[in-house]
Amino acid sequence: MELLIYLILFLLVLIVSSTTNKLLPFLPLPLVQILLGIVIGLFLPNTDFHLNTELFLALVIGPLLFRESEEADITAILKHWRIIVYLIFPVIFISTLSLGGLAHLLWFSLPLAACLAVGAALGPTDLVAFASLSERFSFPKRVSNILKGEGLLNDASGLVAFQVALAAWTTGAFSLGQAGSSLIFSILGGFLIGFLTAMTNRFLHTFLLSVRATDIASELLLELSLPLVTFFLAEEVHVSGIIAVVVAGILKASRFKKITLLEAQVDTVTETVWHTVTFMLNGSVFVILGMELEMIAEPILTNPIYNPLLLLVSLVALTFVLFAIRFVMIYGYYAYRTRRLKKS
Repeated sequence: MELLIYLILFLLVLIVSSTTNKLLPFLPLPLVQILLGIVIGLFLPNTDFHLNTELFLALVIGPLLFRESEEADITAILKHWRIIVYLIFPVIFISTLSLGGLAHLLWFSLPLAACLAVGAALGPTDLVAFASLSERFSFPKRVSNILKGEGLLNDASGLVAFQVALAAWTTGAFSLGQAGSSLIFSILGGFLIGFLTAMTNRFLHTFLLSVRATDIASELLLELSLPLVTFFLAEEVHVSGIIAVVVAGILKASRFKKITLLEAQVDTVTETVWHTVTFMLNGSVFVILGMELEMIAEPILTNPIYNPLLLLVSLVALTFVLFAIRFVMIYGYYAYRTRRLKKS
């Protein structure tokens, strides 16, 4: 019953946020949804809300990234593969170490491994947030393609860095070789699972067409179930579910389509359904963020153990260092590329 109340509440909040955004277009939709999430937390203070992270990744983040990868211009992204790989690995790892070191200086009572976990969580670019921003602001096509490419694939490095830091914190042991092998296994395993599920989906689609047993409903169910099945299988074999759904989305979009009336109808219905689903999932991300912010802020402001000023200074410092690292490393990359081009 409690879950049903939450679902109804979320739907009402999403309707209110959409209406508010239409009436007050100068307010970004994500900001409206975050504020509504904070309001829910304030007016329902006794709500026992616990977010199941595994379900959240599987039911919300997985489908969103699947759709983003399905709509992404992969050819344009591959043109910038060098800078994308550079952003996914060196930039994220250096960001993790730098932010973790700074956090340890600011909160010296926290273990270094815990601070590195904070750095790993802050380092990667969030594709869901970028997708929401790109709907409101226009980015140069090249910048947009690079950020989308990074956002689609940086889960591999960011999540593994986070898991390694967390393991070092909880067990007190760290192995560089084990971390490297975990990263490679997570990436390759994710690619393999994504490939297999996409090919299976394509085979089912072809088979149903060949026996004339398909319709719009079955095609839509095949489409919507693909990211869920892919993520579940990847997590079952302990590889990156996010990488798997991204690969599945790319392969799903790249399949050859016959120009038929059914395909045209399926595309129209699928586009409409996905538009609604992504709006609901994106909205739930920001509403939950607002609720979590309220739950985190209340004990900080009311408990004398915490120092709000130190936390504010830490937040500003970490944000500044994060942007500074990315700026310096990207500037250095392009300076190096320019020097090489001049020599050649």
